[in-house]
Amino acid sequence: MQVTVKLGGMLRGRFISCAVVTILLFIDACSDRSRSNSDSAPALAPVFPGAPAVNTGWDSDAGSVMIAPFESSVDTVAVIVPEATDSTVSTVGNASAPVAGLAFDLFGRGGRIASVVPSAALTLDTSKLDCSGWPLARLAVRQAGWTVGFTAGRAMAIPLDSIEALRSSDSASLAASIVRAAATLKSVSDPTFRGLPFRVRAAFTFRLDSVDVVIADVVRSVNEEANPRIEHLLILGERPTGSSSPYDVRYSNRTAGSEESTQASELLAALRIGDAKRPGIVVNIEYSDGNRLELLERVGSEWRLVWKSAYTDC
Repeated sequence: MQVTVKLGGMLRGRFISCAVVTILLFIDACSDRSRSNSDSAPALAPVFPGAPAVNTGWDSDAGSVMIAPFESSVDTVAVIVPEATDSTVSTVGNASAPVAGLAFDLFGRGGRIASVVPSAALTLDTSKLDCSGWPLARLAVRQAGWTVGFTAGRAMAIPLDSIEALRSSDSASLAASIVRAAATLKSVSDPTFRGLPFRVRAAFTFRLDSVDVVIADVVRSVNEEANPRIEHLLILGERPTGSSSPYDVRYSNRTAGSEESTQASELLAALRIGDAKRPGIVVNIEYSDGNRLELLERVGSEWRLVWKSAYTDC
């Protein structure tokens, strides 16, 4: 603490001494109070990134970050920081991408595509774009056809079969099985859609040990010109391998609203994660002007949503 005292030249030395003593006593008293308050008051929590409101649920066996293609680029990637929340992602997005020393395995719906190394972190100044986004990095090599990337060695691919690649008879049979599974769900639905037929928008199958798994986006819609509405139902079902029995739904999520604003789900990859090789699915949730990623894992005999990323619109 610095104190400046101006004294007139005509003041006597004795008065000056008293004033100085008084000031010193005041300073000492302030110091004692400051030390006392410092000793008794708890330390304030650090500001992000030291201790943010953490986005929990991320499987640490999947690595410290995940990457995804940035828009339509074949060499620029968005670096998804799992701990970021909707309120902290803007801070994360303006920071340097934490990819130094890391290599990544790139996956698509058909399996593992390549292993790559980021060559440089990029800067995306989201404050000037009036949006929130992930930090960016550039790959050392250009690579197309992938949907999501994990730290090298942290995940193994589970190849997916699309309903579109099946023979017409098999495709129709699978679609019918999915629709029957959707119809059995008792979750609350918007009364607007009751009694309307389901349509399979997208569906993929894969095999896990002794079970066949299907993940599908099933929709039904109200085609009113003034107010078109749509319902999306994401379902994940299982049945014994080789069986023609109905799928037993192990996870579902329903959203409904106007066609322009209702979120839709896009399956990015199926994986076995970590040393335990836990089955996992990465899904992109698309909104009208942004998106978020979700990770579902098989826990026991059920599938659960274990983590979802912060929402971004850059």
